[in-house]
Amino acid sequence: MARIHISSARLFLYFNLAFLAAVFIAGLNPRAFRSASSQSSLSQYNGRYLSVSGRVCEEADVDIKSRRLTLCTAGGRALITANLYPAYNYGDFLKVSGNLKAPGVIEDFDYGTYLARYDIYSVMYYPKVETALGTLSGPQRLFLWLLKGKWRIKEIMEASLPEPEAGLGTALLLGYNRTVEKSDLQLFSRVGLSHMIAISGSHITILSALIINFLLAVGFNRRRALKAVFAFLFLYPLLTGLAASAVRSSIMGGLTFIALYLGRASAPINALLFSASLMILFNPHLLRADVGFQLSFLAVLGIIYLYPLAERWYAPRLERLKKSRKKRIIKIILDTINLTMVSQIITLPILLINFQQWSLVAPLANVLVLWTFGPLLAALILGTLIAGLLPFLGVWPFLPAYVLLKFIFITVGALAQPSWAAINVSGFNWGWGILYYIILLILVIILRKKANR
Repeated sequence: MARIHISSARLFLYFNLAFLAAVFIAGLNPRAFRSASSQSSLSQYNGRYLSVSGRVCEEADVDIKSRRLTLCTAGGRALITANLYPAYNYGDFLKVSGNLKAPGVIEDFDYGTYLARYDIYSVMYYPKVETALGTLSGPQRLFLWLLKGKWRIKEIMEASLPEPEAGLGTALLLGYNRTVEKSDLQLFSRVGLSHMIAISGSHITILSALIINFLLAVGFNRRRALKAVFAFLFLYPLLTGLAASAVRSSIMGGLTFIALYLGRASAPINALLFSASLMILFNPHLLRADVGFQLSFLAVLGIIYLYPLAERWYAPRLERLKKSRKKRIIKIILDTINLTMVSQIITLPILLINFQQWSLVAPLANVLVLWTFGPLLAALILGTLIAGLLPFLGVWPFLPAYVLLKFIFITVGALAQPSWAAINVSGFNWGWGILYYIILLILVIILRKKANR
C-alpha cells in the first residue's frame, strides 16, 4: 500500500487554513465569540439607568463634536460618548451616570457587531461624568507615557501645518481617523485612496514594500534592506501609541517579510496564515467584522502571489538597460505601479461589499500619489523633531511635508472631478466576491505554471 507523505510545512498550512475556516463559519452566528463575562455582567443592565465607575482604558476617539471613551469596569467594557470638554482621556478614572443601551443598527450599519470586536456590548450617550479615584499600574503608566508622546507630536503638527493638511498628516503618521474632514474623506474614497487615511495592512505592507524596493534600487543589499524594514515595522506602532491596527499590520507584515527573507517557497504563506491565526485566536471577531484586518491579509497575500508575476515580466527587460541610474528609477516606478495594481486587484471585492463604490481612477490615483508615502512620513517625522527641538524656526521645518500634502490634495481633487471617476455598485455580495476570488485563483495558478515553465 502506498504511503501518503505530508511535509510538516504543508501540515502546518492545512492546520491554519482549517482553523480560519472554522472561525469564519462559527462567526456566521452574530452572537458567537461573546465572552461569558460580557454577556452576564454589565450588558445585562442594558436598557436601565445606571451609575458605574471605571478607568478609561483606550485612547479617546475625538471628533469635532464629541469624544468617545472606552470605560473598563468591573463588569465589562462600555463605550461612553461625552462632550469634548472636560478632555478626559486614557488613564482617567471616572464615574458615569446615564442610560445604558445595547448598540444597535445605524443606517444599515451593524454597530453592535462592530463594537463586539472590541468586547464592547454596552453604550452610554452623554451621561453625567465625574472624576473618581484610582491608581494606574506600571504597564499602564508606561502606555500613558507613550500616548503623551503621541499627543505632543499631534500638537506640534497641528500648530505647524494649516488645515486640511494637518488633519491628513496626523491621520497618515499617527493613525487618527477623525482628523480629516468628511468631505475630504469622500474625495479620497472616490479616487480609491481611502487606505491612505487609516492605518491598515495595505497601508503598512505597501509602505514596507516601497521602502525595501527603494533601498535595493539605490544599492542596499537584501539583508540591510530587510533590517531597515524590520526597524520600521517595530518603531511605527510605537509612534502611533500602539494603535491596534498598526500593531496587527506590523505583526502580519513582519512575519511575512521574515519568511520572504528565509527564501523558502512555502514560508511566506505559512507565516501569513500563522500571524492571521494568532491574531484571530485572541480576537475571533476580526475575521468577519474588521475590514482593516481583511485588507491587511489580502494586501500581504497579493505581494506573495500576484506581485512576483508582474515582476517576472518586467525584470528581464530592465536588465537590458545599460545605465544603472536610469534602470533604478524605472524599477522604482514599475514597482510602485505593480504594488498599486496588486492592491487594487486583490482587495476589490472587499471594497465593493463594504463601500458599494468602484473607483475607475484608483489605479492612476495610486500611481500618482503612492510614491509620496515614504518621503512624506520621513518629512513629517523630521519636521516634528526639528520643530520640537528648535521651536523658534516656526513652520519652516514642515515645508517639505506641506508641499507633499498639498500635492496629494490637488491630485485627489483633480481626479475626483469627472462624473465617471467612480460608479456606485449595489448588489455586490459575498457570493460574487467568492466567484471573483475563484476566477483570480485559477488565473494565478495558470500564470504561475506558465512562468515556472
